[in-house]
Amino acid sequence: MKIVQIISHYVPANRFGGPLRVAHGLACSLVKAGHDVTICTTNLQDETNDLRVPLDQPVDVDGVNVYYEKVPLLRYWGFSPSLYRRVRIEVGKADIVIVHAHYQFANWAGAYLARKGNKPYVVFAHSSLHRDAVAHRNQWLKRLYLSLWENQNLRQAEFIAFNAEEEKEQSFFTDRGVVIPSGVDGEAFDHLPAPGAFRSRHLELQEKVLFLFLGRLDIQQKGLDLLLPAFAQIVAVRNDVHLVLAGPDEDGAVATLRKMASAYGISKNVTFTGLVSGDLKKAVLQDSDILVLPSRFEGLSIALLEALYMGLPVVVTDRVGLHRTISQLQAGLVTQPDVQSLAQALLTLSDPQARACMRDRAIPLVREQYTWDAISARLLIELGRAI
Repeated sequence: MKIVQIISHYVPANRFGGPLRVAHGLACSLVKAGHDVTICTTNLQDETNDLRVPLDQPVDVDGVNVYYEKVPLLRYWGFSPSLYRRVRIEVGKADIVIVHAHYQFANWAGAYLARKGNKPYVVFAHSSLHRDAVAHRNQWLKRLYLSLWENQNLRQAEFIAFNAEEEKEQSFFTDRGVVIPSGVDGEAFDHLPAPGAFRSRHLELQEKVLFLFLGRLDIQQKGLDLLLPAFAQIVAVRNDVHLVLAGPDEDGAVATLRKMASAYGISKNVTFTGLVSGDLKKAVLQDSDILVLPSRFEGLSIALLEALYMGLPVVVTDRVGLHRTISQLQAGLVTQPDVQSLAQALLTLSDPQARACMRDRAIPLVREQYTWDAISARLLIELGRAI
């Protein structure tokens, strides 16, 4: 089967996080299953730089044919006439079209051209339709955009893929929704760095209980303004704890977070790593004791799945996808998105006995249901039902 995916940013533009990792994970798994997969995307590396990749020609990325197209203007929206032309060509050859949505030109073009070409297509929402996400920033502009530009694209899709039941429940267009989770590349975790590889790079981490936040440093969405004062309460009663904030800067968040850490008197207890990927990310997970995801709203975080795959106990809010399962499995603690609730959970898991009771509890579930092979098989089943 010929499958075309359209997304605004793609590997190796890892700065843009989860959606491109979903697109890549699905693509590689579908290719392994014998399907012909093509990606149409832009050449944006980040807000100001471009990827050094060939343009308007197929590039092999882990066995997947990828067309990178230039963005001549309106970089934030990713406006690209050449991408529009490429999508029109590739959609014409496709049996199935997968569109990854995030208020970008690419997803509008992909859904519009699939719809006009009478090609079956699905839209992955990536939290872009979550009611709290819409309200979080530019609410009325997003609502107007959805109404004028995307309403028909979303209404006429075979279905809209939400990556967790919790996301679907809190989103617009739920009547068109199907849950297709995010996944983990299990094979990537078959070979891990030696224990201590990450800690050896940072002397301040030696002999510490290591709390890890892994993801974009979006202060409001990810609840980092809750995490720092909560962590400061733990530092006040324990001198053996450390917080690692691992992820790319978001709108100058690092400078703001450093000032906050200084104001709470915990600067020496907080380490910023910037974006981590590949072996370095595995080393960070290997050496951490607890993953913390204090988001005010979140779909199904790949970082969360990877931490559970590695056996880490987790602290998440009840606004995070999979929180019910985490609670049922007793694989971590689920809190309210407020400082006191978060501080209590952090304090509880600073105890090694509490952590030991929660370690490894989610591993069987993640390995059975949340690898990319399992997710791609689930996607194909849902496509068969819909079409």
